[in-house]
Amino acid sequence: MAYRKWTLTKKLALLILIAAAVSGLSFILLQAASNVWIERHVESDAYVKRKSAAYAAKLAEYVDANRLASSDQEALTAWIKKQRNLILMVYKDGELRYDSLFYYEGETTYRIEVQTDYMREHAIPVRFSDGMGSVIIDGFFSAWYFNLFFTIELLTATAIFLGIVLLGIRRSLAYLRTINDEIHILEGGELDYAMSVRGHDELAMIAESIEELRKAFLDKLQAIEALQEESRSLVTEMSHDLRTPLTSLIMYLEFAKKETAHLAPEANSHIVHIVNAYQKALQIKSQSDNLFAYFLLDKEQAVEPETLTVQEAIYDLVSDLGGVLQQEGFRLRMNGELPQVYITVNLEELGRVFDNLISNLLKYADPREEVVLSLDYAQGRLELRLSNAIRLTDDAPVSTGLGEKIMAKLMSRMDGEFDRSISGSTYTAILRWWPTKLS
Repeated sequence: MAYRKWTLTKKLALLILIAAAVSGLSFILLQAASNVWIERHVESDAYVKRKSAAYAAKLAEYVDANRLASSDQEALTAWIKKQRNLILMVYKDGELRYDSLFYYEGETTYRIEVQTDYMREHAIPVRFSDGMGSVIIDGFFSAWYFNLFFTIELLTATAIFLGIVLLGIRRSLAYLRTINDEIHILEGGELDYAMSVRGHDELAMIAESIEELRKAFLDKLQAIEALQEESRSLVTEMSHDLRTPLTSLIMYLEFAKKETAHLAPEANSHIVHIVNAYQKALQIKSQSDNLFAYFLLDKEQAVEPETLTVQEAIYDLVSDLGGVLQQEGFRLRMNGELPQVYITVNLEELGRVFDNLISNLLKYADPREEVVLSLDYAQGRLELRLSNAIRLTDDAPVSTGLGEKIMAKLMSRMDGEFDRSISGSTYTAILRWWPTKLS
């Protein structure tokens, strides 16, 4: 089904048009209502007479205080300027002595005007210094109300416009927040979480693109996992297939070694070949065991590590390491002390790490040189360093690095880290933790 594509630009333009129409109509209706109210209450004759009388009283006070005559046009102009939106006309003896609409500075000419009904009705007597006169005060008394209501109407229409726009984009903003939250879920590794695709605008297109990316990435991961599972199965099968004949070969070579005791001295070359073959067979068995163990690590169900003191976690393992090295003719020197901190370990897996360390020392370390075990705790990090001189003889086995990879995986499962360094002829294995202090 084909959908009409409403882009965000089109949606926003339509929303603004609707908001403008509604706010404009509201402004017109409010203005009409305010005009009716002003006409009924502010522009009525009673209100105008009341305001005129009030201003006339103020003018009378001003005239009396300054002893003004009806002809003091400049003083009257000064007073009228202080008022707002007023018109003042002063009459005396049937003459128009002052008109604020037509006054020019320096004008002294008076004119006689016929008294109209409006003048008789709205004239208010005021006593001047030159005798009794009358004034007519008129003004735009509704101007203040017009300005007030116009401001209220404008603010109300603006608020309506903004309210409609904000309400209209609220759904898009909520959807944008949803997309942001779902992206954070995917960042956390929850690739099975499907993105929410709503509508057909640009936001929906972005969500759909992220969803397609998620599916493609998940398919890639599943394909990689399938390949890894296939390779693990292949290695497992090969290891089983290799172990059976290899075990038989080692057994036959052991028998052959025992039979060499009865051979004549001239058969020494055959004895050497048998011993070398036996050593190579043992080496192949060791490498196949390491390979088998490495690929089986991912299949093993990870055991929840526990938090122990360093003393509880590694003291016995370090003691066993020292005992084995001493039996094999190595010299071990220890630097540092066990700190009073907690580390996260699995004792069984940590034991396998130390077994690999011992195996590597026996295979590759020079027994003539001292093995150094150092413990260093600084800046919230605990490091156990095991350094040895590398054996450089011709019969030294070649390392494949599988043991190091196994130790790295085991340490990572215990929230730790394995590292190694080679400086000249010195090899150093490093076990690293980020412990917490004892409370």
